[in-house]
Amino acid sequence: MQLPSFAQPLRISRKRVLWKLAKAALDKDRPVLVQIVVTRRCNLACGYCYEYDKVSKPVPLAELKARIDALRKLKAVFVTLNGGEPLLHPQIVELVRYIAEAGMIPMINTNGHVLKAPLIRSLNEAGLFGMQLSCDSLEDNEVTEKSMRRLQPKLELLREHARFIVRVNGVLGSGNPEEMEAVANIVVGYGYIFQCSLMRDSSGQALPLSDEALQAYLRIRALKGRLPRLLNDNFQLPLARGENKKWKCRAGARHFEVDGAGLVHLCQPKTGAPAKPLAEYSVEDIRCQFQCSKACADRCPIAYAHLGSRLDGFRRQQHA
Repeated sequence: MQLPSFAQPLRISRKRVLWKLAKAALDKDRPVLVQIVVTRRCNLACGYCYEYDKVSKPVPLAELKARIDALRKLKAVFVTLNGGEPLLHPQIVELVRYIAEAGMIPMINTNGHVLKAPLIRSLNEAGLFGMQLSCDSLEDNEVTEKSMRRLQPKLELLREHARFIVRVNGVLGSGNPEEMEAVANIVVGYGYIFQCSLMRDSSGQALPLSDEALQAYLRIRALKGRLPRLLNDNFQLPLARGENKKWKCRAGARHFEVDGAGLVHLCQPKTGAPAKPLAEYSVEDIRCQFQCSKACADRCPIAYAHLGSRLDGFRRQQHA
């Protein structure tokens, strides 16, 4: 039976994604990756996380659609729905569809614990391009509830039903390094992408790894099929060793975060700057932030910041 027109799957091919990235490479006024907070409410309480609460209501659908419209005018490429736990938003599928219909590429960051087959199929039909899940350990511990014991049944569901890219991220330092290595092997065994992130201090700067954790990280990096070349995490190697990484961060331009109130921030750790309403954020703001070097860049472990800035490593930054 043919689906009604409003339910037709919105497939986004990888060729189309590469074409959009190629166009963005030529136009430095376009954001590459924007994260939108759709709710601060979360169903977990991980010890290292301060991006959630237990009481917030979801951001109203009309407000989120207005923000997506603003990003369309800025010609953003990827739009990632964030939380809290974004799958707790009651209109999450409609938001994914709205992003896809606006010509942008919808993504979701989630712990995945509320995933069920009907929701996965609905996200397929809505045009979701990719989902990043979180898993830090084999079992829950005093720091994290993002365990493989909880996640593995969801990976089975995704393997059966998902038609979008699945990527799993683990924070190395939130548990036993050997457990993280075991998690990575399980994820890669499913054929999914695995990204290993570093713990951050209260200012958002990378914490160096212990000798044991560093060796585990190097073994994880050696896993075949862990990451495609375009998404490599080579920037983390000096940070993991306690060294600095020199690069040109384009926060506020190529990538930024929009909080639940609709304010633009350079990234999650740098909430408060520039804190300008997205509805007022313009190409002039993007150009200003593009040229600004960031004092926090040398020890920055934020993967999406590095990925969003890769198109412009050869371009100058003029001032701090």
